Amino acid sequence: MPDRLRLGVIVAGDETARDRVEPFRLALEEIADLPVDLFLLDTLGEAVEGIVNGRIDYVRLSPSAYAAAHRLCQCVEPLVTAGPDDFPARFYAILVSKRGDANTSLEDLKGTRLAVGNSQAVAAYRVPIANLAADGIDARNHFQTLVEVQNPVDGLRALLDGRVQATLAWSSLAGEAKNGFTAGTLNDYYVSGSKGFKDLEIVWRSPPIPYSAHSISKDLPDALKRRLRAGLMDLRRESPDAYLAIEPDLPGGFEPVVHADYRPVLRTFEDDFAKLLEPNAQ
Repeated sequence: MPDRLRLGVIVAGDETARDRVEPFRLALEEIADLPVDLFLLDTLGEAVEGIVNGRIDYVRLSPSAYAAAHRLCQCVEPLVTAGPDDFPARFYAILVSKRGDANTSLEDLKGTRLAVGNSQAVAAYRVPIANLAADGIDARNHFQTLVEVQNPVDGLRALLDGRVQATLAWSSLAGEAKNGFTAGTLNDYYVSGSKGFKDLEIVWRSPPIPYSAHSISKDLPDALKRRLRAGLMDLRRESPDAYLAIEPDLPGGFEPVVHADYRPVLRTFEDDFAKLLEPNAQ
């Protein structure tokens, strides 16, 4: 068992970060039964470097940052993820088209125009392009052209005004479909009140993706890992202030995760799929 636990927190220029996360640091000390030292990190990249190089033991990462860290050293593992509500804490990359007389298929969309995000967009480019390939669909060959749009909602507008025949987006796929589900591009469009929402149809979805990755060094003792996971699972109920100190944007509570849950994002860092993600890939 280590003498101390080193917690990394990404501050992104927030000068109040140390005070803001203090309730979580104190709760983590109680859960781990160890002193917890706080390390403030400026960026996700610094967080990845910190846990890969062993300077910190615990950090909250995005799914893509977790995949990047694992790609570098296979020395990290996830404990829990957080969700925005009481539905399962997962989201999906989706491919959307206009509703026809019959359900549209990917084969029906062959040779059409697909709206995508920029090459760094996780849910609107990287995850769907890689996971479509895993399903046997090379998007660059299947579609006539990939049309870059500013954001997924703009992709829906391009779809509805006929500039493209399909677009990439994301969704929680939880709650009621008639309202665009609980969160995501369809919900954003529904809430905006823009016309054409009922004409939209989901043609394809990726495997589910956790919203976040509370990640630890794989070298920590198994007994400590179990203690941390169990304590985090109870945190929202037992200490809501501590929970919101680390997950202010995802108030739905923690769920346990394992490495395989991040497979849709891990694919984007694998050589065979990463080649397809290059902007000038053929």
